[in-house]
Amino acid sequence: MRAPVGPEAASGLDYDRCHDPHFKYMTNVMMIQAPSAPPRDLAEVTVLRPTLSDTEAVLAMVSRCSRASLFHRFHGFTDGVAYFAALLRACPDGQTLLAWSGATCVGVATLAVSATGIVELGVLVEDAWQRRGIGTRLATSLLDGARAKGVTTVHADVLVDDVFILQALRRISPLRVSTEFGSFSIDMDLSSQPGQRTGNRLLCGHETSAGGGRR
Repeated sequence: MRAPVGPEAASGLDYDRCHDPHFKYMTNVMMIQAPSAPPRDLAEVTVLRPTLSDTEAVLAMVSRCSRASLFHRFHGFTDGVAYFAALLRACPDGQTLLAWSGATCVGVATLAVSATGIVELGVLVEDAWQRRGIGTRLATSLLDGARAKGVTTVHADVLVDDVFILQALRRISPLRVSTEFGSFSIDMDLSSQPGQRTGNRLLCGHETSAGGGRR
């Protein structure tokens, strides 16, 4: 599904300009919290739209993320600084959300339009706050906003090691899923509700290999 054409799309973040050339994919990151990490209270987390003044807090959050978390987010090795600095400069209205614990940024999610016009979802939550529903909360808020603007399909690529992300996304939207080059290629159907059937097919849980065969 191509993003709606208009002022909002034109002002959005250009996905390809903000990634190094070899970072092809956007992905959700909700990794397992280390056993030694302190307990976190999700009730204290707020989700807000960013401003340019939030750049320092976002980059500080990125610096606290492990190399593994950044790899699962970008599917390549990067510190994420250039991407997130550009993201905050663009500050696309309604297309980026930040998760905050007090004055500390703990997560960021964005929708961006690729060069082919596909709307892509990306989420990063810092290690100490992962697997506590923050990534799901950020994604849900963004997808609800996209649905209200008439977007019917949003895409995400997720490493096959992160199969639990499929379970989280299925609670938000029906999915069409295929496997390609060690990752899940996911299309979220915003025109339907989770578990809703289209014709004779249940959208939720439909997975194929890259060659089109059922897994």
